Amino acid sequence: MSREYDVIALGSGSAGYTVASKCREGGRRVALVESRELGGTCPLRGCNPKKVLVNAAEIVSRSYDLKGKGIEHQCVINWPDLIRFKRTLIDPMPEIVRHGLEKSQVEVFKGQARFVGENRIEVEGQTLSGRYIFIGTGAKPQPIGISGEEHILTSEDFLELEHLPETIIFIGGGYISFEFAHAAARAGAQATILQRNVPLGKFDREMVGYLVHLTRNVGIDVREYTPVKAVEKTAAGFVVRAGANGDQEFKADLVVHGAGRVANIMDLNLAAAGVESTPDGVTVNDYLQSVSNPRIYAGGDAAATPFPLTPTAYLHGKTAAHNILEGNEVKVDHTGIPFVVFTVPPLAAVGFREEELKERNVNYRRIFQDISRWFSAKSIGLREAWAKVLIDRDTDLILGAHLMANHAEEMINVFGLAIRLGLKVDDLKKAIWAYPTSISDIAYLL
Repeated sequence: MSREYDVIALGSGSAGYTVASKCREGGRRVALVESRELGGTCPLRGCNPKKVLVNAAEIVSRSYDLKGKGIEHQCVINWPDLIRFKRTLIDPMPEIVRHGLEKSQVEVFKGQARFVGENRIEVEGQTLSGRYIFIGTGAKPQPIGISGEEHILTSEDFLELEHLPETIIFIGGGYISFEFAHAAARAGAQATILQRNVPLGKFDREMVGYLVHLTRNVGIDVREYTPVKAVEKTAAGFVVRAGANGDQEFKADLVVHGAGRVANIMDLNLAAAGVESTPDGVTVNDYLQSVSNPRIYAGGDAAATPFPLTPTAYLHGKTAAHNILEGNEVKVDHTGIPFVVFTVPPLAAVGFREEELKERNVNYRRIFQDISRWFSAKSIGLREAWAKVLIDRDTDLILGAHLMANHAEEMINVFGLAIRLGLKVDDLKKAIWAYPTSISDIAYLL
């Protein structure tokens, strides 16, 4: 006997929770299955706990930059205290999520789901059937495929470290490595990033170059074109062998995985449901419906779509829920989704990279400025800050914006809104901004 539902959501992160709650609001009988703690990656072991570390790193950086400018003593991070503080913010989340699901009358099942038919799953010995099933199981660290991989800590492990070691090697040059390296360096550790080619591939190449320069200036050793070949455990810590021939040797107390993530769908037995997928996730159409099984929808990091980000997951949840309830009416729209690497200062971007516009032969103009000399940077002692805005010469529409500056993660939202709503440069110039604020700099960026 199987338990029957209108909708089953797999995963309790932003995408799965949104589908479950909105479909329940629509009067459907809904079940949600979660293999781990309720809440998903972002609030428990991703965005939110990471931002606690980044906030502390920003304070240390500001105190250092303003030394001799009115600030006498540099701040010092007490790592054990910081981790304890982080837990006070993160540990209550599963219970908050459980309460929300309970209040919505969504039935929750804990355990690993596996498909046993086109619309049936098994979880902890129970069979559940759903008219529709939404896959929102997120992502996990991708296998690196090197000798000694078992010695490498994940980002989740790093966020739980009771004590920060003196030397850390981050494998890979993505978000995780740069964000954690900036936090660790401000906490007194010697951090090294080993990247097999160029880092932060989704960001504008020129802007990444400035971020790498800044990162090195704060004492982080960034090695490009240095692929890791093996990790060896020794009595003193770890030895990482890297380089094209593995002939470069790096020693550290800790080695952390920052080499990318893949969709967390391998344990779902998708073949039993006839669901096509790739390592990037379930293959879906514009309505987030599986291309091979119309009963299945997928979103967030579990779907093979661009921008594996929390805002994208929420957008996918809303879109999929609507299409499940009303039929396929709404296509997912990824226009104007900003993304940020939370270094100190952060690098934020939205829209096209300049190299993409060149490849497409777009008639564009660029406004590129060193904004470290502006009041917003000089008043906090920030020595490096850059901004690039890309504008269509024919339409005056903003095509892309790339910022490395204090509060760049907030400023980029204005550009994201402009791109999503089709606002022109003159439209933004009409805005009146509170002053002096970082966002008021947008008037001068244009």
